[in-house]
Amino acid sequence: MCTASWRFDEGGYELFFNRDESLRRGRARAPEVVDLGGVRGLAPTDADAGGTWLGVNEHGLALALLNAWDLRVDPREPRSRGLLVRDLLASAHVAEALARLAREDLAHHRGFTLLALDAQAGANVRHWDGRELVAQPAERPLASSSLDGGRAKSERRALFERLTLGAAEPARVALELFHTSHEPERGPWSPCMHRAEAATVSVSHVRVTPREIALRYADGPPCANPFGDWLTLPRR
Repeated sequence: MCTASWRFDEGGYELFFNRDESLRRGRARAPEVVDLGGVRGLAPTDADAGGTWLGVNEHGLALALLNAWDLRVDPREPRSRGLLVRDLLASAHVAEALARLAREDLAHHRGFTLLALDAQAGANVRHWDGRELVAQPAERPLASSSLDGGRAKSERRALFERLTLGAAEPARVALELFHTSHEPERGPWSPCMHRAEAATVSVSHVRVTPREIALRYADGPPCANPFGDWLTLPRR
């Protein structure tokens, strides 16, 4: 349950990410400056496992993870996928992060889709189905759902196309409208998702320029919670 979209501009990019979760999970800690093995970054922290679903580091590398809920593979001695994201955020660029991912023993991780971005390599997607790690097209938006992943993807992709008018690089305002939208109706298929037992619990907005990295965060569904202030670090 998550939705990601992005845009590139001269020398940088922006990434929006809706985190959809069970309402039984603990409230995440808001983004802060984190030490990633000698590399500084910005990331929120999951309250239950201590990892993160999204982060950006001072090299300009951003990672975002979507759970593959339709893949019911339960590994022995499972490890949080959020800890994997934190590990990979110590990388200097997309190529290094993906090479490290390929060397990981992923048998301890449940299924996921990982989005990796930087200004040079663009957007790259890897999918782990519990057995095999494969590259997938970086098609906007990325979406997942524990209820019906296929329908969530098709509904959100149709809305994204309407709002962005098929632009090669969508306007920022179109992405913001998309991530706060209740189309086709307020419920399980809208990007701002609402169900009895789960909902969009936060929205993150990453901005990377040649000079700095920045992250702002809405703690709660974007239909009712505005973004907070920008948290920034200089580019390394």
